[in-house]
Amino acid sequence: MRRTVIRAAVALPLAAVTLAVTVTPASAHTLNEAVTSTTGCGWSSGSYLTLHSGAITTSGGTRFGTAYLLWSDSYQENCVVTLREGAMHGVASSTEARLIGLASGTFRDQGSFGHFAAVSAPTGGECVSYRGEIISTDGQIAESPQVEFGWCG
Repeated sequence: MRRTVIRAAVALPLAAVTLAVTVTPASAHTLNEAVTSTTGCGWSSGSYLTLHSGAITTSGGTRFGTAYLLWSDSYQENCVVTLREGAMHGVASSTEARLIGLASGTFRDQGSFGHFAAVSAPTGGECVSYRGEIISTDGQIAESPQVEFGWCG
């Protein structure tokens, strides 16, 4: 009986170490994961087109991430994903994805996120614009360039 208890006492911490080592790193968060996630675009089919993307940078040129404008024929929706990158990835701070429909108005996902913000809306048949923004924990603001309305249809 004592031998079984000792083996269990050794095996459990070893299993915990193994689990800790096999956890997926933060860098595994991809655009596709943001697209298919229910907290992202929610497009479980994973089928989409990247219409445009823009670097999210500070006024001094430091890159915090990338904003993507996407389209899904399956869902007849646009989605904007603000994907945090580099030193910003995994560090929760203000992150915003903004989709602007010329006729339908502004849709946004904004909160304290460590990986991405994403918003989708049924904007098929109208012109759209988009923007991504990340504010670091020390208050540095990074934005993607404001894009003129386009991708009409």
